[in-house]
Amino acid sequence: MKYITLLFLVLSISSCKTAGTSMLIGDSYDEKKDETTLMLLPYGNITLPKKWIKTDYLASSRQHFFINNDSTTISVAKNLREKYSFYNPNQSDKEFVTEFVKWDSDYWKEQGLNVMIIDDQANQDYILWQAKNKERNINTIFLFGVKNKFAYNFSATSRTWSETEIKDFFNPII
Repeated sequence: MKYITLLFLVLSISSCKTAGTSMLIGDSYDEKKDETTLMLLPYGNITLPKKWIKTDYLASSRQHFFINNDSTTISVAKNLREKYSFYNPNQSDKEFVTEFVKWDSDYWKEQGLNVMIIDDQANQDYILWQAKNKERNINTIFLFGVKNKFAYNFSATSRTWSETEIKDFFNPII
C-alpha cells in the first residue's frame, strides 16, 4: 500500500505542468550500505558515503546541507545547466564548468574571500577550488562539475578532513 501511495503521488506531481520544474525531494540513510541518499525526482539521486544528517535547504540555489558525526558540513546541488544565467546551449562541458566556477568564485571574492583553483580538471568536466579567509576562519572547498544536462555543486567545510580527503569524497559522487 505504501508503494502504491508513493507511485500515485509521483504520478500526480509529474502530470502537473507548470512553468518551473516540480521536484520531489527526500533523503535517507541505508545502514547496511552505510550511505545516505538524496532523492531529487525527476533529476535522480545523489549518494553520499557514510551517514549524513540533512540540516537545511536553500531554495534559491537548490542546495541541500548535511552534517556528519565529526561536524564536517557539506552542501550538494544538482540542477539543469539551463537554469544558470551564464548558460549557453553552444557551450562545451569544459566551457560550462569553467564559467560555473568563475560565476560562483566572483561572488566569494566580493565577500572578501581569497579564491584559488586546487585541481583544474575542466577537460574531465570538473574543477576543485577553494574560498578562504584566515581572519574570518572560513575555508570551503568546492567541486563543481557537469554530467549530461546537469550541473553539480558540492562544497565542504571541515576541521578534520584534508583537501585530498574532500576531493576523494566528492569525486566518486559525480
